Amino acid sequence: MILSLHAQAQLFLLTVLLGGGMGLFYDGLRVFRHALRHNAFWVQAEDGLFWLLAVFLVFCVMLHANAGEIRFFTILGLFGGMGLYFLTLSRMVLAVSDKIISVVKYMLGLFGRIVTTPFRLLWLVFRRPARKIGGFCEKQRKKLLQSVKLCVKIIIHRLHINRRMLRKK
Repeated sequence: MILSLHAQAQLFLLTVLLGGGMGLFYDGLRVFRHALRHNAFWVQAEDGLFWLLAVFLVFCVMLHANAGEIRFFTILGLFGGMGLYFLTLSRMVLAVSDKIISVVKYMLGLFGRIVTTPFRLLWLVFRRPARKIGGFCEKQRKKLLQSVKLCVKIIIHRLHINRRMLRKK
């Protein structure tokens, strides 16, 4: 299929925009990774899914806009759009998203402190009695364990005596 120069220019600009959009989407993935830390396996899985989605999207665009023909200038437009995005807007997008993430984390922490304040105040009131009760329970537990040990020793001693008596008979 032969495209006019105007159609080729439109296709090139479309692929540049598609490349920039893919760069923006990848930055969104990077922001997600920064907000919720996870291990290398999930990073690799996310990258794999990103590239599968990118290939599918490029395929759909090429199929619709260029009847499935892949031309050198379209690939150049894709990588050029990604490169242009990463050289110009990526730092700003990441900086703004880092600020947004830090504000959201601060707000969640503040909300958590507000929600837990009544429980912390109750703990301040009941901390000393709870520690005394805990100490009392610990003493009682130790006494109970000593009593159980003594009972076990007595039972074992009686078993030995009974076994000796059975052997004699």
